[in-house]
Amino acid sequence: MQVQMTPAVFKPMAALARLGYSVDVVCAGSFCRELPLDHGLVPFAERTFGDIKRLEPPLGWRGWAQARFKGLARVPDLMTVLHQPAYEELMGRDLTRYEAVMTWSPFHSVNSVMAKVKAQRKGVRWIAQFSDPWAGNPLEIDIRTKLWNTWHEPWSIRRADHIIHSSPHSLDLMFRGMRAPLRSKTGVLPHVYNRDLYPARPKANNEHIVLRYVGVLYGRRSPEPVFEALGRLFQRRPALRGQVVVELVGLVPPEMLQTPAALALPAGTIRTVAQVGYLESLQLMYDADVLLLIEADVRRNLFLASKVADYVGAGRPIVGIVPPGASQEAMQSLGAWHARPSDITGIESALEGAIDHVRTGYSGSNCNESFRSMLSGEHVARQFADIIRKG
Repeated sequence: MQVQMTPAVFKPMAALARLGYSVDVVCAGSFCRELPLDHGLVPFAERTFGDIKRLEPPLGWRGWAQARFKGLARVPDLMTVLHQPAYEELMGRDLTRYEAVMTWSPFHSVNSVMAKVKAQRKGVRWIAQFSDPWAGNPLEIDIRTKLWNTWHEPWSIRRADHIIHSSPHSLDLMFRGMRAPLRSKTGVLPHVYNRDLYPARPKANNEHIVLRYVGVLYGRRSPEPVFEALGRLFQRRPALRGQVVVELVGLVPPEMLQTPAALALPAGTIRTVAQVGYLESLQLMYDADVLLLIEADVRRNLFLASKVADYVGAGRPIVGIVPPGASQEAMQSLGAWHARPSDITGIESALEGAIDHVRTGYSGSNCNESFRSMLSGEHVARQFADIIRKG
């Protein structure tokens, strides 16, 4: 299924397999009709991993009830319907064969499954990875999910042998207050890019300077600051009109393209592209002239999106429209242009810097190569291996 965590899990685990580990996978089958299918990584997974077990929702009365009462069956997330199949699958395996069992969020319901397994198989080493905050996530609005998370998080934290976050800010949120003594079993490892997944050919030559955003836009994650800043830049430097295109790849609410700032831009400046598969998204990143990172306008960003690693791996200049927090710190470490979503003047300056960078004829990244290497699959896989060996 085309969900963000599919590549986010595949890339570090594939890198770990290249280090010599044998990796078996228990994952969701294609049971959810609401999510589009993306088969792009399947051949890579089948060549890389050992056993791949895809789970389906249960049959019988349990399956009927979950299908009948979808609202309850999706608290806290879509994977709730796989709790029992996942538990039965794990309990039916000889888990002593594995150095560790790893669970991956933000489908946080998987942790309650492994906590239940851990209660029965205390000798199994459990490493839990979090890419989003769990309880206390400021972007979560469903009260039922909030209550579920608050109840289940402490239970899982106590039973996990090691906990990994992709951002120090989400780690701090989880281990605040009385949980501080448990920080000794935690660590921070970023999302990664896998260089083998990008095109091996030269970058495409674009007719215009293409500023490309790849991903979903919604609510507070809006391209409006880009439109406003670009309008100001065109007023100040009219020669750039007609030379620059903003391309939005993925789901875009139509109303975001009908604002005064959007309509004031020259015709053809804004282009939209329908949602694409993961490998195609990497090609689009690779062929962009500038990559736009647009984050929600919140007080503090607690997590570093996996897309940031993919952007870095593409080797293109990046402009980040990011609030304070994990994404802003990544942009600073990379040496990328960035500004807060509310800082239109700062965004204008950042866009101008990136556009002039491209106009000089340089198509590569201006990023700090030392920091870039820290997001490579090879580098992070070695750190995962260290954590596994400590068991």
